[in-house]
Amino acid sequence: MIVPELPPEIRELKARAARFVEEELYPAEAHIAERGEIDRHEIHDLKDKARAAGFSNYNVPAEHGGPDLPMLAQVAIEEEGGKATNGLGFIVCERAPRELLELASPEQLERYVLPTLRHERQEAWAITEPGAGSDVGAIAATAERDGDDWVLNGEKWFVTGGDQADYLVLLALADGEQTLFFVDKDAPGLTLTRTPRFMHDPYLYAHPEFRLENCRVAEANRIRGGGGEGARKWFTVERLMIAARCCGAAERLIDLARAWALERRAFEQPISQYQGVQFPLADSLTELLAARLITYHAAHEFDVNPDAKIVHGKAAMAKLYASEMAGRVADRAVQILGGRGYMQENPAERHFRELRVDRIWEGTSEIQRVIVAGGLFKRGIAPYVGWEAP
Repeated sequence: MIVPELPPEIRELKARAARFVEEELYPAEAHIAERGEIDRHEIHDLKDKARAAGFSNYNVPAEHGGPDLPMLAQVAIEEEGGKATNGLGFIVCERAPRELLELASPEQLERYVLPTLRHERQEAWAITEPGAGSDVGAIAATAERDGDDWVLNGEKWFVTGGDQADYLVLLALADGEQTLFFVDKDAPGLTLTRTPRFMHDPYLYAHPEFRLENCRVAEANRIRGGGGEGARKWFTVERLMIAARCCGAAERLIDLARAWALERRAFEQPISQYQGVQFPLADSLTELLAARLITYHAAHEFDVNPDAKIVHGKAAMAKLYASEMAGRVADRAVQILGGRGYMQENPAERHFRELRVDRIWEGTSEIQRVIVAGGLFKRGIAPYVGWEAP
């Protein structure tokens, strides 16, 4: 099956997420646009409302108190979150760090992961470095064994949520192998050095930079069996979610542009009557459907295909196409809205700025193409399109 039907309970959950975004997050967007900054008290209240409504930990297995929704359902919810700007969509898409449940030791579960599920602690993944972004293999941060401890040195950039987290999931080279560590924010030798400003600010989470100078962590903080493989699985999930959010953003943009085209008159008729407006909207709707089909298909493959490499390649396709599609749709929407689309009070302006990073973070478009091409040369066409070539 290329794209399975969403079961009724997931359709209902997706509809509830859509209502939450429209009724709770859209007004918050307007407040941010008026103030030019995020009110953390407002965010706290919104998170409480979203958690009470069931939009939290929905990827958590039943043994830890969650509904363990399949990836297809998670993508359906994430798509609704993508309709909000300023990163507010993460409030209704508060997935737990499922990867850590599978990688952490029992003691690490008790200290880090389970308190995170209870919203008592918060993690941030520290992967990227000044010289290693999409090329995770170029990681240079080191971890050297010293008795019962590890001594970490290096830099980490673009640590999303690192400003609010109280511990990092940090990738470093230990004995020549990529290894993940739990590193508390107050660990001696770990310093938050800078919090850069970005084009999409004000945003729900900042992306600070950290320096490790002889940062000492216990052997008990090393995540055994994680390493590069754990980071790759995290990347696969995050790329699917980026694709889903891009689809949601594109849907909202098309709807905004359509409504304006029907309302706005020029030369004594609605601008919807002009092909210069019709054609960009037709292209946008066509590309959105294509991106959505790829994304939902890749999510379904995540649930049913045991070949992680094929799933990884399909997630790369979804992120590549959906992120570039959303950028084109945002550009067309701003053009159709004209001067109003260039005003910060307009969601199209915010989406135009914020969607740009989706072609960069969690692996650039160029890296996604490398992944897809590599899979094609190694395995041929059939595993990726679902039929045998003649």
